[in-house]
Amino acid sequence: MVVDEVRTDGGGIVLTARSVTREAVCPDCGAVSGRVHGGYRRRLADLSAAGRQVVIDLLVRRFLCPAAECGRRTFVEQVDGLTERFARRTPLLRRSLENIALALAGRPGARLATHLSIPTSANSLLRLIRRLPNK
Repeated sequence: MVVDEVRTDGGGIVLTARSVTREAVCPDCGAVSGRVHGGYRRRLADLSAAGRQVVIDLLVRRFLCPAAECGRRTFVEQVDGLTERFARRTPLLRRSLENIALALAGRPGARLATHLSIPTSANSLLRLIRRLPNK
């Protein structure tokens, strides 16, 4: 990862970053690809810093799968510890919100999260609890 810019934006912090890996692994077949098909920006919410919301504006690339028998033609690189498929939050923020949700659940959890500069809704916290595996 390379951080290109850090700026404040209306009470928050925006980190503009990009991945510098040359290859990525197809999530279906495991083949390694270096053929870039394109790219786009992802905006990921992260834990707050110094009482300010943090957003990571991440440039990710889409790769072509080299395996002819693979059903997936293209795939997007995932940055370990920072991105998950279809997620708009970092894994660290998701785990923090899960802990808040397990301790306080709906509205009280949402109030605490907002106080910690991680605005979320009561319904979002309840959805996080429902997605957790039963232990």
